[in-house]
Amino acid sequence: MTTIESILDRLTQAVSGTDKELFTKEEREKFAMFYCDKWDENTSDDVIAESFVDYWWDTERTCRRCSECGKLMRAGYCADMGVAYYCSEDCLHTDFTDEEWAAECENNDQSYYTEW
Repeated sequence: MTTIESILDRLTQAVSGTDKELFTKEEREKFAMFYCDKWDENTSDDVIAESFVDYWWDTERTCRRCSECGKLMRAGYCADMGVAYYCSEDCLHTDFTDEEWAAECENNDQSYYTEW
């Protein structure tokens, strides 16, 4: 078993503080309370961060996690229907040049920039 504080500390570390930018303290605590009796101190930061995204998936508070830097985002690039997400041009350019991204979007209508 783990504490709410431990879950939130590890979440904040995994997503570079973007949880605090996009969600209220109460929303973050609600998430942590849900998982408090399911996790222990060995639960990885990435499992916590991915669970946070899943927790809010089908709500008005939905977000995605950048595949490159791990930050949470409410707008960004979606590649191939969610195979990868990018929060910024810098992150996008780790896998695509401007020309490659333009070609990807032209050839695959499941690759685009959007807001969630």
